[in-house]
Amino acid sequence: MRAAPGSEGVSGLRPSYRRYWLSLYQRDVPGAERAVDDALRCWTPQRIYLRLFEPALNLSGTLWARGKITCQDEHFVSYHTLRFIRRVRRQFVPEETFGPLALAAGVGQESHMIGLRMVGDFLRWANWRVHWPSSNERAVIGELAERLNPAAVLLSMGRPESAPHARRIITDLRRRGYGGVIAIGGRAINSDPSLVQNVGATLTARNGAFLLRALRPHVPGRWGDRNRAPA
Repeated sequence: MRAAPGSEGVSGLRPSYRRYWLSLYQRDVPGAERAVDDALRCWTPQRIYLRLFEPALNLSGTLWARGKITCQDEHFVSYHTLRFIRRVRRQFVPEETFGPLALAAGVGQESHMIGLRMVGDFLRWANWRVHWPSSNERAVIGELAERLNPAAVLLSMGRPESAPHARRIITDLRRRGYGGVIAIGGRAINSDPSLVQNVGATLTARNGAFLLRALRPHVPGRWGDRNRAPA
């Protein structure tokens, strides 16, 4: 099928997450870079996050969970996607933001947080500030929440066995008097949304775009006013 006029990228092909993913799976990094170039020519940076990087990472995770690709394959795709994300990030994420504060962290020993980093980029694009703790430890997150009083706490949970860790973090936050939004996401949550209520979180969202919509009723205000810091 021919691409619609005006939709082709530098290679003459429409942007495709499957082509991008296959290039990385075959260790063809220049081919993956051409796919990113195509997307930059045709799409907004936000759309590249949602239509190229996110589905490619989801595909890797699904195939790895099914035993179709190796851990090395999944890590290779993730590593280079993180590199390309940094390139696209410069196209839409401002250097300084002045809006509401979000505290973003993994759960337990969670270290694979590309998805949460992408969510953080969407928030910063909407003028949120994002603080990343130096540790995922419950006490560190709780103490930061007490000191910084963020408008939202964002947690990433990739594995269902991390649910008890998430529950303890959230219970501790509420015990300390934190009354803001606690959003939790990640592969485990996407696979079983009932975990949101199980761990005591406020809400979840599939990606940064959906999270921005979900946060609006909870954190009102003009997030997009980047011209001045709040009084």
